[in-house]
Amino acid sequence: MCGIAGFCGFGPHRSDSETILHGMNKALAHRGPDGQRTYGREGIGLAHTRLAVVDLEGGAQPFVSEDGHTVLVLNGEIYNHNELRDELIAEGHRFRTRSDTEVLLQLYHSMGERCVSRLRGMFAFALWDQRERRLWLVRDRLGIKPLYYFWNGETFVFGSEPKAILCHPSVSRGVDERGVEDFLTFGYVPSPRTIFQGISKLEAGHMLFVTERGLVRTQYWDLDFSADASAAESIVPTLRRALGEAVAGQLGSDVPVGTLLSGGMDSTAVLGFMAQRMGGSIPSFTASFPDTRDEDRTYAKLAAEHYGSGWHDIPVAEPTGDLLDRMAWHYDEPFADPSAVPTFVLCEKTRKHVTVCLSGDGGDESFGGYRRYRENETRLAIRRLVPREQASTLLAAAGRMAPAGKWLPKPLRLGPLFRSAAQEPIAAYASEMSICGPALKETLYRDAFRSALDGYDARSTILATFERRDGWDSTSRLQYTDFKTYLADGILTKVDRASMAHGLEVRVPLLDQPLVELIARMPSSSKVAWGRGKRLLKRTLRGLVPSPILDRRKRGFTPPLNRWLEGGVGQIFERRVLARDPFVSRFLDTDAVRRLWTDHRAGTHDRAQLIWSILVLETWGRRFL
Repeated sequence: MCGIAGFCGFGPHRSDSETILHGMNKALAHRGPDGQRTYGREGIGLAHTRLAVVDLEGGAQPFVSEDGHTVLVLNGEIYNHNELRDELIAEGHRFRTRSDTEVLLQLYHSMGERCVSRLRGMFAFALWDQRERRLWLVRDRLGIKPLYYFWNGETFVFGSEPKAILCHPSVSRGVDERGVEDFLTFGYVPSPRTIFQGISKLEAGHMLFVTERGLVRTQYWDLDFSADASAAESIVPTLRRALGEAVAGQLGSDVPVGTLLSGGMDSTAVLGFMAQRMGGSIPSFTASFPDTRDEDRTYAKLAAEHYGSGWHDIPVAEPTGDLLDRMAWHYDEPFADPSAVPTFVLCEKTRKHVTVCLSGDGGDESFGGYRRYRENETRLAIRRLVPREQASTLLAAAGRMAPAGKWLPKPLRLGPLFRSAAQEPIAAYASEMSICGPALKETLYRDAFRSALDGYDARSTILATFERRDGWDSTSRLQYTDFKTYLADGILTKVDRASMAHGLEVRVPLLDQPLVELIARMPSSSKVAWGRGKRLLKRTLRGLVPSPILDRRKRGFTPPLNRWLEGGVGQIFERRVLARDPFVSRFLDTDAVRRLWTDHRAGTHDRAQLIWSILVLETWGRRFL
């Protein structure tokens, strides 16, 4: 795992190129504490900071081919590099190192751009081909590793993080108002946009070619949810084997390996498959919240004891202003998932023990673990009871008349159930994923900000993603939307920044390409039905994962945000956001924000997530602008 950056231009050579490259490496030093190198020639500059994991002595980058015509910088891991090396040696290729970087470079020499189809791993790389006078950039299929870029028609700049791109004098620090709208809606900025004007994300599964003629961006992979009912008949043994192979394939390392253990089904399964392969006392690490009813800690301890793991319980305290400032720097863009705080602290403490960790991220998206998938199936079942053409109207009316009081048992609160069923799947999804809905925006947004948006609505991003695949059932389309937005730009961004801030490599075996493709083709009913999610995964893991963990109710990784806001975090909000002329006043009406805070503290409305998001935006603005 590393940090990569660079630039290319097709005009006069810059005299300050080496200074820029060193500045980029300095900005990314946390991603690669084991070494920094640069490469510069006319029209091209590449920078690399290294976290040494495989071939500690021989994997230095930028990696230059023997003839000097191609140069590569790679962030990530190619898990099947040994297999590919054997094939290339059989073809007559010679190797100087054991690194996956050299394998990728030699594979390019053998196959050209088609080589990306052979890669199994998490990666973002840039390859300069001197003969072609072309820079080729690729991001892995699911967006596990980040890649950002800037292009003004003359100069192209890229980096693992925007802060490296901002080191180039051609790049200014402007705010994209649509990025702010995205953030205030979802708590992150979906690809390809960023919060920075002129800087874009390269989307997962995409590649980019840069030549003097300009940019060409293409998609080389996509996830297919077309159901194959016949494959589901004997899937359990196949799936269990695929899970074991996915974990085993990501254990290769020349440095200590452990696992992040949440106490949920996914991370416990990863530990279980690790234990089958590694034996011994595998180090495991859990974030916990003192003085709370922390079920995750209890179940994580149970899992660790079951597999004989060397368990580390890492208490997470209420975040300080200093911690929020550090996180703003490392995340580059405002990022409002409060679980980023325990993830950041967990990775910092974990790095003191190991250099590589496996995690269970991605299981909910693949196997149907989120409540929104179950609720979608429930809504569809209710809509089938009324005429299709009148479903929305009739159910909305029923929702207004049916009982909804909190004094009722949940099964009898039919009002909210009917109102939810009145919505189309993507509308319900957009409502659930939104931190700040249209009504609140009318109150909070300043007129100038609303005018700058010119009618743009962040929800159009997820709507466009959902509508790409109209031939699938709606639950599969929601899963696809999650893969393309929430997973790539939310979950995986959270883990990448939190881990790489401390030079910790986190691998995600549940997002192994063959495994993800296998599960995607299973019918939705095998994953979600009758109010239960992860049905197929539970069947597959029975006997490997302890039953109390397998049968426990799904919980999110949620810190005690309301308690934080009652204490020191609330005081930070008042000092920063409610102070005179805060950064967020460019976008939000400060009187409306003050009323929001007052209503929350009075218990009139629970606005904890939105208040946290505003604080994150304020902290980011102070740090970067």
